[in-house]
Amino acid sequence: MKKSAFILLFAIVLASCTSKPEQKPTVVYTEDGTPEVIKKDTSVIVMADMPVHIDSTEFLVHPVGELQLYQSKGKFWSSASSYDGRSSYENTNFTISSYTNYNFTGNLRNLQFEQLGTDKLVPLTDKNIRISSAQFLSDLYKREGKQLFFYTITDADTNKDGALDYKDIETLYMSKIDGSNFVKLTPNNQELIDWKIIDSINRIYFKTLEDVNKDGNFDRKDKVHYHYINLLDKVLKPIEYYPI
Repeated sequence: MKKSAFILLFAIVLASCTSKPEQKPTVVYTEDGTPEVIKKDTSVIVMADMPVHIDSTEFLVHPVGELQLYQSKGKFWSSASSYDGRSSYENTNFTISSYTNYNFTGNLRNLQFEQLGTDKLVPLTDKNIRISSAQFLSDLYKREGKQLFFYTITDADTNKDGALDYKDIETLYMSKIDGSNFVKLTPNNQELIDWKIIDSINRIYFKTLEDVNKDGNFDRKDKVHYHYINLLDKVLKPIEYYPI
């Protein structure tokens, strides 16, 4: 019994030692230094979740994302659901996002905005992007009446592998609640590290990492940039500051 337990423990340790480390975003630079934009994959099934009403506003938000079905032994299962051994089409989870505390998360392609009473859907963008989160600043709206969304987005195939995913640089965007004024806040080829809202002073702070030695990897040799945005300014733009 002890021998079997020892063999099992050794196998677990060996597996953990040989497992691949978590991959970080990388950059392959073009001659002009711009990131590469790839076309949309038309082979996937695009679906929308049920709309969400942003509380106390006049807008519904429709999350749009990919539902990929894979055939297995004559049946299908979905990459959008957690695979539990059942592969029938009937057991597919068609939910592509989650919504909690004014924050949408998932692997989204777009958002559609609908003003109540209009039945008109307005897309956030016509570009090929991947949205991992979209957060409405509800506390700012309650205090100041400003209706803003902030997004974490992959907008370019920075490592040139033909796909938009977690191996590419993540960026920070913002828009108004109707999807207008959709603008990028982080510089090209800089990886978004973190961002946070400080409600008491109506600011958003964020950090980015610049690949200063242009080796295509983000590591300790590179430079961290610090920015904030005054959310009550007429023109919202990042201001770089230097805490160290």
